[in-house]
Amino acid sequence: MVAAMNESLNGWARSHPIGAFVVLIIRGICIAVGLLLMVISVPVAILTPFPLVPIGAFVGLMGLILVAGASKTLHGKITEMLRKVPWLWKRVRWAFGEKDADPAE
Repeated sequence: MVAAMNESLNGWARSHPIGAFVVLIIRGICIAVGLLLMVISVPVAILTPFPLVPIGAFVGLMGLILVAGASKTLHGKITEMLRKVPWLWKRVRWAFGEKDADPAE
């Protein structure tokens, strides 16, 4: 999975130290924004008067996907945790780069 996360960079981070620094800064910003979205999602979920439109859950999921996409370590931990909840994993695995069904199913 680590190689798949760097495919979109076309080796830019590996070929030049400034490229690696830029990628580090971009990933850090993405992680900070993702964590901020997850923190904001709790009060939004509580304060949203629309029970049929889970705005807080949507904001939290977007933060989770952003953090998992930017951090190699957190990607592994988040997908491992989500796989323990099969009904949820079936609905969100496309966002984490899983296209096929798990072999265990």
